[in-house]
Amino acid sequence: MEKLKKAEALLLGLESALLALILTSLVVLSFGQVFLRQFFSAGLLWGDTLGRHLVLWVGFLGAAIAAAEEKHFAFETLASHLPSRLRKAAAVLTRLVAVTVALLLAKAAWDFMLDEKTAALALFRVGEFAAPRWIFASIVPLGFFLVALHTALRGILPAPERKGSRL
Repeated sequence: MEKLKKAEALLLGLESALLALILTSLVVLSFGQVFLRQFFSAGLLWGDTLGRHLVLWVGFLGAAIAAAEEKHFAFETLASHLPSRLRKAAAVLTRLVAVTVALLLAKAAWDFMLDEKTAALALFRVGEFAAPRWIFASIVPLGFFLVALHTALRGILPAPERKGSRL
């Protein structure tokens, strides 16, 4: 059980670091676009597209961290009126449904991403650099999987304690 806690703590650390890096990049990119447009009447042609992709990454990584810390939305109005035994059963059932739905969404997003990869039509260009768009969209299946994983882990592990403020 201790190894599982450490593995999740490492995963959360990686997710948090990646989230901070992407969020910083998004802020710098957005500010740069505004600055270039305001003072030079120009901007990076690829800046807005990259910004949209980065927003997806921020959203899914944030959702995964929220699921790990049990700070996501929960509908507990009905559960609060249930007897203690039924409340625990409702919590288990709710968690199972949430994990199942997240895994189904991850599978559907994975299939869609593989279709995009096979088509290989859409490229994201930054000057001479070109990358397939599916690489940037890979956060969708990964994000749903991370939400499912953290939600499932909350069923067997307590929510991790966090020091300091979160992003």
